[in-house]
Amino acid sequence: MVRVTMILLCLLLAAAAAGRYKAETSVRETRRMLEEIEKAKARELSEIQLLRAEIAFLENPERLKEVAEKVTDLEPLSAAQVMTAEEFRVAFGGGEEAPAPQMPEGDVILHALAMADLGLAGGRQME
Repeated sequence: MVRVTMILLCLLLAAAAAGRYKAETSVRETRRMLEEIEKAKARELSEIQLLRAEIAFLENPERLKEVAEKVTDLEPLSAAQVMTAEEFRVAFGGGEEAPAPQMPEGDVILHALAMADLGLAGGRQME
């Protein structure tokens, strides 16, 4: 009986040792993966910082002004180039607005409900 108990205890000890070894290797592997992820994160953050610096350089108003002067012949707007709303309407809208087509009252309500369902009625004329 003592030998059977001793063998079972030895097997239990071997199983516990194997389980601990497996857990330890798993922890090492997880730590290695975590270190790789941290390194990749640091590389990405460095790249993001570099890209932000590049964007800041490219969006610099002074640099853009120099590029625009070299590449285009654009100039700031003058007061003579600005149109009033009425001048714009005459130039591009044909002056007078055409009257809206009339619908029977029931159709107008149905049309308004349909437009409201589509989210299109807010601030727009129904046609």
